[in-house]
Amino acid sequence: MLAREGIDCEKIWSTRPLPRCWDLPNGIAIVCMPISTDWPYMAAIGRCPNGLSAKKDVRLLIFLLLGAGAQGGQEEVLQLMRTLHDTERMYSLLRHQTLESFRRTVVETFQECVVQPTEKDSSSVASFLREAFHLAVASRCTCILFFADAIQNWRDHMSHFDGMKCIVVSEQDMAVNGENVLALPVLSVSNYSEHRLVQLRSAILLALSRNLLRLDEKVCCIGGLRGSERLDSLLILSVAEEYRALFNARRGLIPKDVKPEVFERLVAIAHEIALEGREGHPIGAMFVIGKNEQLCSYYRPLVLNPFYGYERRERNLLNPFMDETVKEFASLDGAFIVAGDGTLEAAGVMVNVPDSSNVVLQGGLGTRHTAAAAFTYAHDCLIIVVSQSTGQISLFRNGQMFPLAGKIIG
Repeated sequence: MLAREGIDCEKIWSTRPLPRCWDLPNGIAIVCMPISTDWPYMAAIGRCPNGLSAKKDVRLLIFLLLGAGAQGGQEEVLQLMRTLHDTERMYSLLRHQTLESFRRTVVETFQECVVQPTEKDSSSVASFLREAFHLAVASRCTCILFFADAIQNWRDHMSHFDGMKCIVVSEQDMAVNGENVLALPVLSVSNYSEHRLVQLRSAILLALSRNLLRLDEKVCCIGGLRGSERLDSLLILSVAEEYRALFNARRGLIPKDVKPEVFERLVAIAHEIALEGREGHPIGAMFVIGKNEQLCSYYRPLVLNPFYGYERRERNLLNPFMDETVKEFASLDGAFIVAGDGTLEAAGVMVNVPDSSNVVLQGGLGTRHTAAAAFTYAHDCLIIVVSQSTGQISLFRNGQMFPLAGKIIG
């Protein structure tokens, strides 16, 4: 808790736009502002005896400063509002004559609103991890998949996994100057859905694509709700049982000439398309990834190729400036053709689907899914499909369909 009488309330208040603001009775306002800090949140409180020029009735201004790991501060705001309900207590803050007495009263008044992780919380995390490690050993797991966004001080607990391979999964990019400074492999996997298995499936697929995991391994997955400061989930799975359908004797998870980072980027873009749509409307998409020289005989354009004539580096998927371009052209009928190095070869193309009698899909799937299954069965490529009607994201390999995320839209 930070209390300052000299805070320039009028200057901050006049800053527009403010992310969120609550105007309360008794001349009080609460403002939420994002800042760069390792703490989840803190508060700054200032007096305005003469009122603010923008808001004449405001005499007491409370800033709730949210760090990157904060979940929005709703609980803290509710607790603040309960405290602020006491009119006499609030007006006493405006009557103090000295900074010291003002600061002392602020701390006493708002101490109940400050929530800090307790030693008990830390010990419960340690106990969970100890038991999880014992269970992983008893189950003959060869790898720990740890979802680090659940607890802030996760690095302090990694010693519990000594002696076993561990892979860290986080929505945050932990690289410094483009390099991983941690001793452990880290997968940056965004979670675009409230369902935890969405992030888990993507993480395991990316670990397989980077050769961090093998098909014959058993994995212990540990995690919890992001920012909750507790662990509550443990799942042990066999990689072979979950993903064997995507492999066969001739082909691995991704074609040999496809870079793992290209596969990762396409998965992320597919999630963004499923979540955002385009101009408020859901859209579908189909990405065919493989060696273009082998695939070019099996597709034909439905529209003029929007990528024709550009340098390869200018139309590479790994270029961050290409994201919006890809999302815009996703509204075209047809598929994207993506080379193994990430170069966008074409958009709006129709793939020539071979005999699909060997492909068996569940009912209710449309032509995109049928074409993707048949095409990956006949050709050495990988296809990612976003369903326009449901927002489901599916991966196709060797004629098999594997859902990555279901019904993200809405």
